[in-house]
Amino acid sequence: MNVDSAIAAAAGSADTQAAFGRPAAAETAELAEIVEAANHPGSRSGGVATAGNRPADSDSATLQLPVVPRIPSAEPPPAAGPPMIIPPPLVMPPDADAVIEGEASDTVVLAPPATRMYQKRRRAAVLVFLILATAVLVVGQIMRNEGSDQSSRVVPAASVLPPLVGPATGGNLEPTSAASTAPARRTAPAVPPDAADKAPTRSTLAASSGGFVFAGGYGPVLGSTGTLRRFKVAVEKTLGQGNGGKFADEVDRVLGDPRSWIAGRQFRLQRVPQSAASEFTIYLASAKTSERMCSDGGLKTKGFTSCRLPGQVVINQDRWQDAVPDYDAPLEVYRAYAINHEVGHQLGHGHEACAGKGEPAPVMMQQTYGLKGCVANSWPYLDGKRYAGNPID
Repeated sequence: MNVDSAIAAAAGSADTQAAFGRPAAAETAELAEIVEAANHPGSRSGGVATAGNRPADSDSATLQLPVVPRIPSAEPPPAAGPPMIIPPPLVMPPDADAVIEGEASDTVVLAPPATRMYQKRRRAAVLVFLILATAVLVVGQIMRNEGSDQSSRVVPAASVLPPLVGPATGGNLEPTSAASTAPARRTAPAVPPDAADKAPTRSTLAASSGGFVFAGGYGPVLGSTGTLRRFKVAVEKTLGQGNGGKFADEVDRVLGDPRSWIAGRQFRLQRVPQSAASEFTIYLASAKTSERMCSDGGLKTKGFTSCRLPGQVVINQDRWQDAVPDYDAPLEVYRAYAINHEVGHQLGHGHEACAGKGEPAPVMMQQTYGLKGCVANSWPYLDGKRYAGNPID
């Protein structure tokens, strides 16, 4: 290695000098001394080596070392590393929660406040709609349930009620005004023999009601114990009975007698006006009208007898006025019998036979067709006891 190359290597790049951490001038001077010492063992000089100082036996040429200029000491700047990338700051909108959620991506899309407000309003509207729809369905179901329950409790109009037995199970409050009061729920027994297999037609009821006048006001409560059962009284307009008050008074007298049906102490009776609810109606009709009414209910009276239909007690005016031949009793006895007999059917009682010759005729015996050896009798209770014959049909 020649000296020039060594010196050049010693004075290398600034990177090499910086790597060893020492100044370049100091390194060069030290290297020169080392070279000089090698050429002239045992001698060190700060000057330039000459031929006189070289040993005599040396075959090499005179070594002429150039003067190495001192390089100013300077700290090179540190080596630059890889560039640092600083991402820009994320600027959040006023409403930082307004982020549109979607599929994962490198970009976050933020919704403006107006969009978020729209979404909130839409969700609120949907929630309100669901609540209202649920409420409508629930209320509708409740109303349907109540309607079906009410339909099972509705009592038909008095003109089409079936025959009844026993006291009603509903309340027995007495009316204090002319306001309508719904009748209590009752249990219907089998239809008596002379009752119709079907209720009167609506057209017949409308026609007959249009030709009748109803007694006004409330009658006295008949009886002392039991459920209150209400009835109406009506008379045909062509009979000259006025407002029907006289006939109504007679009906009240008969049904209020202690020998009548109230003696059983199972119910009480009361007459009510046309506007009030009732269980049945007692009609006083001409022979022609009564025949038509009874016939529409399936009964053939030929205009001679009275009849009872579901919710209707029809008294033949001719029988009311003249009774029947060979009855052998005052007219008042027959009238009381006619009312108690037909009302007895309404209360659920059927026909009975004569108990024996000379015995009182049961009130449920068809006394209009003859007494059959019995004595005329108007009352279902005699001496405080129920008096009855054997059922015949």
